[in-house]
Amino acid sequence: MTNSADNTVSKLRASDGKPLGTFLVGNGPGALAFDGAHVWVVNELDVTLTKLRASDGAVLGTFLPLQAAGGLAFDGVSIWVTDEAAGQIRKVRPTDGAVLGTVSVGSSPSAVAFDGKNIWVLNAGSNNITKLRASNGAVIDTFAAGNTPSEIAFDGKNMWVANELSNNVMKFRASDDKLLGSFPVGQGPVGVVFDGAQIWVSNFASNNVTELRACDGRFLGSFPTEGVSPGKAAFDGANIWVTNTQSNTISKM
Repeated sequence: MTNSADNTVSKLRASDGKPLGTFLVGNGPGALAFDGAHVWVVNELDVTLTKLRASDGAVLGTFLPLQAAGGLAFDGVSIWVTDEAAGQIRKVRPTDGAVLGTVSVGSSPSAVAFDGKNIWVLNAGSNNITKLRASNGAVIDTFAAGNTPSEIAFDGKNMWVANELSNNVMKFRASDDKLLGSFPVGQGPVGVVFDGAQIWVSNFASNNVTELRACDGRFLGSFPTEGVSPGKAAFDGANIWVTNTQSNTISKM
């Protein structure tokens, strides 16, 4: 997880949460992505990317000056990072951080995800989604989302989008972008993750996590976090981890 105020990244053992190391990165680390061997970190205040070796946290490089860094994703071949100020997303070669392409998207692009074929970019400022072909960056479609789309997750068939100011998540079919439903969650949803069967949404203003059944969006429960202002969430194959941004803690569920 990233520690924005300390300019570090922490590595925890999934089985018991034991700290395995804290590693210095750039200024204001935010989004993370894993490429199979390395961890990539967006440094929001330095507007750069840092590449760490996952095995030991060694810094292997800092790349890519941006105007305002945002979301990050790996498509199996390349790293994609949004530039919020420029309204762009950039495709980066993982071996050396070289920029392979730059694509204009919507206003204030934030989160980004890969559906196995295409890249989905949430444009928080224009309340829409840009879908790109991962192979060449061609824009396939742009379509409306809710109010301030903040995070996105892929469940193997569908994309789930958390809308921070609408207090809901939208389910889109990945193959044709069709909206399959909109489901209420807590207040200020800013994190969404798929655990193989269910969708989990962290609600910043409600201090809880909402569980939805992925097949139909049915509400399965709402669970308080152990800390205040839950933010991003992740799944480790067995448990959900949620960062508590105002408590400087992480909850394991």
